[in-house]
Amino acid sequence: MKKKITLALIAIVAVCAMSVKTFASDTGYSGLTGAYTEGDCTQCHNSHAVNSGPGSVTITAMPALTGTYNPDSTYIITVTVTQTGMTKFGFDFEALLGGDTLNAGTLAIMTDSTNDQIMQYTELNDTNLNDVTHTLAGITGVGTKSFSFLWTAPATGAGAVTFFVAGLANNTISSKLGAYVYTDSLVLIQSTVGIAEKAAKNFNLSVFPNPTSENLNVQFSLKGISSVNMDMLDINGSKVADLISENGMNGVINKTFDVSTLAKGIYFVRLNINGESTIQKIVVE
Repeated sequence: MKKKITLALIAIVAVCAMSVKTFASDTGYSGLTGAYTEGDCTQCHNSHAVNSGPGSVTITAMPALTGTYNPDSTYIITVTVTQTGMTKFGFDFEALLGGDTLNAGTLAIMTDSTNDQIMQYTELNDTNLNDVTHTLAGITGVGTKSFSFLWTAPATGAGAVTFFVAGLANNTISSKLGAYVYTDSLVLIQSTVGIAEKAAKNFNLSVFPNPTSENLNVQFSLKGISSVNMDMLDINGSKVADLISENGMNGVINKTFDVSTLAKGIYFVRLNINGESTIQKIVVE
């Protein structure tokens, strides 16, 4: 009897799945983002019409995505579900090519010893589409909940990309009644600027050792006198340290930074040279 009750709770929680629902263990259903022929979470949580509540689901990115993406670049994507008074939240996210049901780039989870909010799942019943969705352990918030993960854009020539997301806000994991469902999408076209500048802006950024527990060595090269800014971000995209802020730098730059005071986990070194940015993941252990 206890096992049946547990499975029922897991099945009710969630970001549900598409018309042929695909169940991901310890999560809600995967594949109900509202994309193309997919349904949305109202197929399970049908007490309110989609987007009829006072809340929202939003997609943000770091570096920012303002209508275009740079091929082969990696972005931190954050999905935020918000509704005042709610305490349980879930989501499902896909990145698809054009008007087609094909994966656009790759999705990856930012994992460390404390991050158990997200899992990656492949919808085997729907042409192997890849999703990221919440885990049962990661649904609790107070009025809002954010989930962050990595998206690596497809290679040059892939064309337009559409992000699809569904979010769920509720006050209980034991009933679908009272749940609100929100959907959103974001269309991105390939940046022609990014293609033209890709080779020219090769900074040869190198960070080592990685993982590290004490010192982090950073090396990069400049093709001329440049304005350089470098900072470090945590797994949520928040700045934790300013590393370099200097005008007039040139040549091969070598710097060493003490990271021993940082909490263990995943961080990102962001380098901006004359307004162009690149980012690299590091692990502090």
